[in-house]
Amino acid sequence: MRTILPAVILLAPIATAVSADEIVFDCSVLPATSSVVQTTDLSAPFSGTFIGDYDATNNPTGTKTIPGLFGGSGNNPISYSASFALAGDISSHPLGAFAIGVDPETLQVRIGGLDLDLLGPTPGTLGATLNINYQSFHTQQPNAIFPGGVNIPLPVGNGSVTTLRATQTGDFATGIMVPQKNGSFDFTVAVPVDLVIVATLLNQTVSDGTPQPSVLPITGTVTVNGNSVTVTASISNQSTTTQPVTAPPFTDVALAIPTVIPAGNTANVLMSGTVTSVTASSTLNVGLSAAGNRQPILGDLNSDYRVDCMDLSICISRWGLPGLGDLDASGAIDCRDVAILLNNWQ
Repeated sequence: MRTILPAVILLAPIATAVSADEIVFDCSVLPATSSVVQTTDLSAPFSGTFIGDYDATNNPTGTKTIPGLFGGSGNNPISYSASFALAGDISSHPLGAFAIGVDPETLQVRIGGLDLDLLGPTPGTLGATLNINYQSFHTQQPNAIFPGGVNIPLPVGNGSVTTLRATQTGDFATGIMVPQKNGSFDFTVAVPVDLVIVATLLNQTVSDGTPQPSVLPITGTVTVNGNSVTVTASISNQSTTTQPVTAPPFTDVALAIPTVIPAGNTANVLMSGTVTSVTASSTLNVGLSAAGNRQPILGDLNSDYRVDCMDLSICISRWGLPGLGDLDASGAIDCRDVAILLNNWQ
């Protein structure tokens, strides 16, 4: 079930510059100075039966469950309906990468290839509650009565969010920049993404990672320093989704139920059931710091971020050879490489 996320996320840069004035930078998120606070409210309804953990051979002192408030014998299944609930805040340091294109002339900014692992290297832990409504029953070992028909919240330890990831859909998103007195630019871009959440409770998957389309509004500041760039940005997002769960039924999950009459004891049961759907409400507040370097330009053979006669001279001087200047990776420099170089002339 658990998705293992890489410690280093490969860059997925956007397309080459759309104008001669645009400069494109590949950026990596700086986790030490970036943060995420995710507020989660996740619920998963389910139903089934539970039965006491009594076993004549292996657990003769275990709990027996008997339908009704009085009488009966044996160890019998009790029907119930319930919902798992995970709620709380997760704080983390994200990892990720994106490309940003800056055009000082048109005051346009583009973001592409955004891929954010919002949990970073550590899974998030949330408080877990089981809200259960069962038919009336009583128990032996301990002797207790459990009137049914009301929802009873039971703390059941912790659940976990093992994946929280936002991956951009589409090639790039375009926004606007506003120049500042210090030479930086404030910008705003709405980036379409797929959000993926994987969460577990009582060793059961209650959110299976089905991508959920969303939009991340990103506002921030970009500062260009020659061939490098720094970006600070904030992201706020709220979403609520409901999706079906196709996981197989779970069986014999140990659960301790506090006794009702008399109070103060515990009945130990084994729960089985089927989770049918999950509803996840999530609020993200992200503060990103990132730094990057200018993307190489196809045809720039001397790394001066221009394609001009110097690069053409290098290409011609190496005619027929592999390596530097072989822009189409054919194994030798020829007229096709010159055509590529001229097409990127600036």
